[in-house]
Amino acid sequence: MTESYQFNQLKELGHEVEIWYFGNLFGLSSNIVLNAPAIKEYVVMINSLDILKDKVQELESGAVLFSTLGTFHYFPILYKIIKCRKDLIWIGRITKSIPLASSKSSNPLKSVLRNIFFYNLYRPFSNVMLYVVQKAIRKYGQVVGLKAYQPDYLMVTNIEQVPSSYPKERVILTHADDYNIHLLKKDIELDLSLQDAIVFLDQMIYYHSDLKNLRADDKDVDRYYQKLNKLLDDVSQKYGKPVVIAGHPEAEKYPHYQERFKGKKLVTGKSLNLVKHAALVMTHYSGAVNFAVIYKKPLLMVSSRGFEPYENIMRSIRTLSKELNVKVINIDNYDLQEIDLSLKPNYNTYRNQYIKSDNTPDELSYPYAVSYALNQVKAKEAH
Repeated sequence: MTESYQFNQLKELGHEVEIWYFGNLFGLSSNIVLNAPAIKEYVVMINSLDILKDKVQELESGAVLFSTLGTFHYFPILYKIIKCRKDLIWIGRITKSIPLASSKSSNPLKSVLRNIFFYNLYRPFSNVMLYVVQKAIRKYGQVVGLKAYQPDYLMVTNIEQVPSSYPKERVILTHADDYNIHLLKKDIELDLSLQDAIVFLDQMIYYHSDLKNLRADDKDVDRYYQKLNKLLDDVSQKYGKPVVIAGHPEAEKYPHYQERFKGKKLVTGKSLNLVKHAALVMTHYSGAVNFAVIYKKPLLMVSSRGFEPYENIMRSIRTLSKELNVKVINIDNYDLQEIDLSLKPNYNTYRNQYIKSDNTPDELSYPYAVSYALNQVKAKEAH
C-alpha cells in the first residue's frame, strides 16, 4: 500500500500523510491490513461520524483527500461531511481494469438492494437514503437539471473513463499503480541466477482465500501440480532456461508450499524484477501480467481441464488472453511448437487502455496529482 499510494514520497515532498480508516465505522472489514508496520505509521481510525467531523475541521485549508470514486458513491454521507468545507480538495480515483466478472445483466432493484446490504450502506440510515437519491441523480439528473455529488478532480488512467459532462481541466490523467511500482523499483538489481528464466506467476489456485469456493479433491490438486510442473519442465528443456516461480504473498503462510514445485526456485516479493529479466512469462491470469506488458516480455497463458467447472477462472483466462492477444496452453494437452519466443509481443492497445497512455507523465501518480490540483487552485486564486 505504501508503494501504491507513494506515502513516503509524499512525505519527502513536505506533505503530512494520513490514512483515514472507515472499516469499523461501516462494519465492512477487519483490521488485518492495519497490522503492517508500514501502514500503522499513517492510520487514523475513524470509528464514528463525530470523529470524522472533528478530523475534517482540523484539516488545513487546501488539504487534499484521495479516495476511489466508488467510496463516495456508496457512502455519500462522507461527501456531505467532508465537503461541508469548500476549501478542501477531493480527488476521486477511477482505475480501469479488465472486466473479468460475468457480463450478465442483473435486475437494477436487486443490484441496489445487494449493494445496500453487502456494503452496510444503511449504517447510518441517512447514508442509504443519500445513496439511492445520488444514484438516481447520476442516472437521470441531466434530464431534470440536477447534479450529483462529484469530486473536485478526477484521477484516471484512461481519458475514456471520464463522463462527457465532467470538466476536462479537472481531469488528472495518470497511470496504473503497477507502473508506479515500476518507477519505484526500476533500479533494483536482481540476482543473476534468477535472470533470463522461465517465470511462472503463481496464484496458488487451490490455496488462495479468494478462491476458497474451489472444492477440488486432494488427488485433483496433486494432479494439477504434477501436470503444471511437467509443462514447466518441458518448456525449460525446450529453451534451455531454468524455471523460477514468482510466488504469491500467500505462499509464506504455507511452509511446505515450496514442495509443490520441486527442483524450482520459489521467490516471493520480487515479481516485477523477475518479470523484467525473464525470457518468458507464464501464468493463469495473474494481475502481475501488467509487468510483462510494461517490459514487453513474451507471455503464455496456462489453463487446465480441472478449471472447467469454475466459470470465473475460465472466463478470466479467456478474457485476459484476448485482451493481450496471447496464446493459451492447456497443461493436460499441449504442443510445444505453439510456443515461439522469437515472436515480438504487441501490447500497445492493452498498455494504453489499462496501464499507461502515451501522453501521461513518467512520474509517480499521487505526488503528480497533488501538485496538479494545488497548482490549479493557485491559478484560480491568482485570477
